[in-house]
Amino acid sequence: MYSYSTIVVGTDGTDTAEIAVRHAAALARAFEAKLIIACGSYGNSGSLLNSPNREVSTLPVVSEELAQEYLTSAFAVAKDEGVADIELECISATPVDALLTCVDEHDADAVVVGNQGVNSLTGRVFGNIPTETARRSTVDVVLVNTQR
Repeated sequence: MYSYSTIVVGTDGTDTAEIAVRHAAALARAFEAKLIIACGSYGNSGSLLNSPNREVSTLPVVSEELAQEYLTSAFAVAKDEGVADIELECISATPVDALLTCVDEHDADAVVVGNQGVNSLTGRVFGNIPTETARRSTVDVVLVNTQR
């Protein structure tokens, strides 16, 4: 029988992310797997006021402090779902890079993502986190329907 030992899920503090965390927690509980909850803290790739120095002038899209708040909330959700082994990861990266970094660093078997943006025109034109994660991942990707 196939089993997962380490599962990664991302959070961004949204209701849809909470649904994905709940599903990942249910999988982790069922397989008695470790659950890694990740959140990327990252700045806008554009420069503020056209400054030549991007390191000093980028606007944080998700600050490290905000990412920690999201992680704390997701931790409570996973605990509520009965997961025993939970780790939190705040990574300075875009959401997809944060998820895939966690997968690599923790030798995870699966990554869980919500389907937010998959069926939208904007998501199809500009891309979205679930599709990019599935495209780049080297492990199983569990896509959770968060639109119910």
